[in-house]
Amino acid sequence: MNDRSVHDHGQATSEAFIPVVEVTATNLKAEVLEASQHVPVLLDIWAEWCAPCKAQLPILMKLVEDYQGKFRLAKLNAEDPDPATGQMAQQLMMQLQVRSIPTLVMIHQGQPVKVLTGLQKESDLRALLDELTMSPAELIQQQIDQLIDAGQPEQALGLLQQVLEDEPGNTALQVLQAKLLLQLGRIDDARKVIAALPDDAPGAGQPKAKLAFLDMAEGLEPRPVVEQKLAADESDLEARYQLAVHQVLDDNEEAAFESLLLIVRKDRSFRDDGARLLMLKIFEQKGAADPVVRRYRNRLFSLMH
Repeated sequence: MNDRSVHDHGQATSEAFIPVVEVTATNLKAEVLEASQHVPVLLDIWAEWCAPCKAQLPILMKLVEDYQGKFRLAKLNAEDPDPATGQMAQQLMMQLQVRSIPTLVMIHQGQPVKVLTGLQKESDLRALLDELTMSPAELIQQQIDQLIDAGQPEQALGLLQQVLEDEPGNTALQVLQAKLLLQLGRIDDARKVIAALPDDAPGAGQPKAKLAFLDMAEGLEPRPVVEQKLAADESDLEARYQLAVHQVLDDNEEAAFESLLLIVRKDRSFRDDGARLLMLKIFEQKGAADPVVRRYRNRLFSLMH
């Protein structure tokens, strides 16, 4: 490991991945140019006296933490006390036609692809990093999300299906397709896509669980009827259970957890412990890392013990 590394939380590569490294005359080739063949490298040219450089550092470190090894931050002191490194920094700035600092240089596959001078906004840096670090599925998902937010779900599905024509075996995109079909209410089409997915397809658990909830909802009363019953009798546990299922289908899992916790608290035997089991199923769908899941898992544990 380079003894001038600034930060190290590791990455699964052939050698320990250092997400932040201090550049010297001796490691520029290996730690920046060669490293950029594997992940994009954001070269930060700075100096001790530069106030904007210091103001930008917390932004850069936050990005390093958020992107979890998808890029490397390489810091180069423009006035490094080591003569060889200081001279190399000045030569590099001349080659890039850089006359002020801070300067950020995005290097990808051995070549500078973007040079930014002055203090940069976090949102602009994220946009630049996303272009280079997002997988094809993530880029498609981003475009789909933008279309859905704009009220164009059919266009989002059309875009995804066009990509699938070129990549019919891309299971990640098929999972996205299943999710979008469910969101659009095209249940039968979603069921066909989900049935064709491999058992170990990454991310398939979420649409499968959503489909299971939809199947569960087929025997439920409409939500307005359920809510009317609860308004008339707050102790109606069956109505509250059905409301929880409706809340899950409306992507309001937190409200569903509150409904189910109330049932567990009042009658553990209801539906053969069905409220607790339904909570566990939602936990599985959303994933253990979800902060809402962590909070309600702890609350359920405290209630049970």
